[in-house]
Amino acid sequence: MNIEFSDHAKKQIKERKIQKSRVASVVEKPARKVKSFGNRMLLQKRFGSKILEVVTVREKSQVTVITAYYLEEDEN
Repeated sequence: MNIEFSDHAKKQIKERKIQKSRVASVVEKPARKVKSFGNRMLLQKRFGSKILEVVTVREKSQVTVITAYYLEEDEN
């Protein structure tokens, strides 16, 4: 599988101090997949107490990462 990072994703993961290797790990083996609008997919995986969500678009064997971010923990 070929993983590409959009310019937006590169900027966001740098600003959010997220390792590219973690993003790739989520894309390759997500714990959860959620369909989003259009042909986007939300991929999630837990790292310690945080859940990393990666927004992707897939075209054939290429996956493009649109952005990535840690989800806020539910305080309930």
